[in-house]
Amino acid sequence: MAEVDLNKLFHSWNELNKKTAKYFGEFNFSKIKEIRKEQNKLEDEIYSEVKKSAPEQIKKILPDEVGELEVGYEVNESIFYFVMIDPSLEDDEEIRLIAITFDENRKIEIINDFKIEDEISE
Repeated sequence: MAEVDLNKLFHSWNELNKKTAKYFGEFNFSKIKEIRKEQNKLEDEIYSEVKKSAPEQIKKILPDEVGELEVGYEVNESIFYFVMIDPSLEDDEEIRLIAITFDENRKIEIINDFKIEDEISE
């Protein structure tokens, strides 16, 4: 079985993201919906690779579906961010986020107490 070309997937996702931004500016929501369907397929494929590559301690906390996560992409470093509520605090009143990062080299890391505005930018 051939290894998935993450560089190509990441690039394709980012190109669709640029198109989405363009159509937001034009208020063309039907086109945005079409593009998001394509992006969702790519996110599913990338997330599948995350699940295959993740060490056991990360696999234990990963949801079954990418749709349960917020997804972001850091363009300069080519890193995908899969953000979720920290499962160790689900019963607490405090909400804290964690991010699972995944790069083109299949490097996976956890960022605890993740702040979206601090980490993801284009």
